[in-house]
Amino acid sequence: MSRVDVRHLSLLVVGLALGTAGCDEHGAPPVTYDPPAVAPSIEEFSASSASVGPGEVLSLGVTATVPRGTLTYVWTTSAGTVGTRTSASSGNEALWTSPSCLPADVTPSVTVTVTSDAGLSASHTFPVIWTGPACTRAPCAFSLEEGRLALTAGCTTDSTLFVPDGYGFDGAGHTVTAVDPPGGAFTGAVIRNRGATARVRGVTVTASGLKDDCQTGAARLRGILLEGASGEVVDSEVSGITKGLTTSGCQEGFGIEVRNDDASRGPFRVDVLRNRVSAFQKVGILATGAVEVTLADNAVEGGGPVSHIARNGIHVSNGARAQVTGNRVSGNAYTRADTVGSGILVSRGTGAPLVTGLVIEGNTFTDNDIGIYLSQDAGDPPDASARARIAQNVFQHGSVSNPYQAAIADYYGTGSLITSNDISGAGYDPATVPGGTFAVDVYTPHPASKLVFLTSAYEVASGACSGRVTVQSQDKGGNLVPSAGPFSLTASGPAAPGVTFHAEPDCSGTSITTVDLSKGQAEAAFYFKSSQPGAVTVEVSGGSLTTATQVQAIQ
Repeated sequence: MSRVDVRHLSLLVVGLALGTAGCDEHGAPPVTYDPPAVAPSIEEFSASSASVGPGEVLSLGVTATVPRGTLTYVWTTSAGTVGTRTSASSGNEALWTSPSCLPADVTPSVTVTVTSDAGLSASHTFPVIWTGPACTRAPCAFSLEEGRLALTAGCTTDSTLFVPDGYGFDGAGHTVTAVDPPGGAFTGAVIRNRGATARVRGVTVTASGLKDDCQTGAARLRGILLEGASGEVVDSEVSGITKGLTTSGCQEGFGIEVRNDDASRGPFRVDVLRNRVSAFQKVGILATGAVEVTLADNAVEGGGPVSHIARNGIHVSNGARAQVTGNRVSGNAYTRADTVGSGILVSRGTGAPLVTGLVIEGNTFTDNDIGIYLSQDAGDPPDASARARIAQNVFQHGSVSNPYQAAIADYYGTGSLITSNDISGAGYDPATVPGGTFAVDVYTPHPASKLVFLTSAYEVASGACSGRVTVQSQDKGGNLVPSAGPFSLTASGPAAPGVTFHAEPDCSGTSITTVDLSKGQAEAAFYFKSSQPGAVTVEVSGGSLTTATQVQAIQ
């Protein structure tokens, strides 16, 4: 080698060693060195469990490295649904939810493939031990993100679809149809919770061609079930949850059920909002046990008079607490004399706790045998906790299809507040079938004994008209009892000389001095005004009933 070659070789070695940028001493471009590309190395991996049953979620993760550049992660699965955790920005963590069942020849697994900038990759497969049932058809397809499981298409299932604990089931406008498995019968709920929290929305649930094979307990047919869980069922439709032909008498086929039979847990709180439930077999919406439920703005359609089963639109039972507002309940009618269909049924089984804290307000009931049926024995005198508030509902029934019909019936006389409801139609007119059709029918062995104001006292400007004042005749237990009058309106106190009573909300027209408490709700409404300021005591009195007294303020 010549002296010149040795010199150039020395410069090359120095340049590589220093790794400097720029030019050499002769102004030539620098010499660089690129090491060969290597594949990523997966150094650690983890799974929250090695085995799963239906509707469970696995947390998966890997740790991978590469000498230079960034890595991308792609997760795939042979069954179930996999999605990247939103909290893991690099994509090295994933969630996998198991299906409700798997074909017998399918072994679930999840594979992660890690790829470098150079296009080289490494992979790891997580085997999963399946402990759930086998199914005979492809499971429903979902997309998965943290906290949300969403249907990607309508599907048919012969087993229950589970909502993983803490997740929302988003139907995304698709339909789930329940069918019988080959040689068997569909049992249980079409969709239900897996753990203590679940949310269901935007799904249509139905059934097709199910055998008329009556089941009890957990095997009963339900559309959507939340059992021992808090959460919600909203903006969904449940229709056709029936067995066999349209004449099946199986006491199942519930559209939406909220249940907790373990009083030591809960109460669980559930919202059931803006759903449509129709063509159900027995009950549209059931709330039972140690639950606190808000039922609002639902449409529950019973389908009209039938002779094979007595349907109930909404059923609240066995210690449940419920706020029932703004619902539309129709067509729960039964044509035989042995029982009735109800828009809302309130009951308790032997030894079960009373339904308490019940408010039924602002609902519309159409063509139900009984609009609201209170059928729980609260004792005599009634337990105060069982007193429901039933107010400002609208009831209408244009015909007679059952030997007994009533807008509101309180079979045991629970002392519930029943006031300001709008009741119309021949089906609830006592004159249509005397002893068979009623506006309000409250059982009590006790006569009316007192007059009670149902509205609070007012502060009214001098010369202005008051708000609505409602008075009712009741027995000693607080049950309404229609009473023949007349019942007199009187005023006493500093402002009394200027007081007049009126039937109109604006205090127009001729003043009145008496009210009628003989109608179904045993109540009357009136208004007052006074031309003089000061306190005034308003009294309603008549017969042997205790006088109702209330002090009003005129400013």
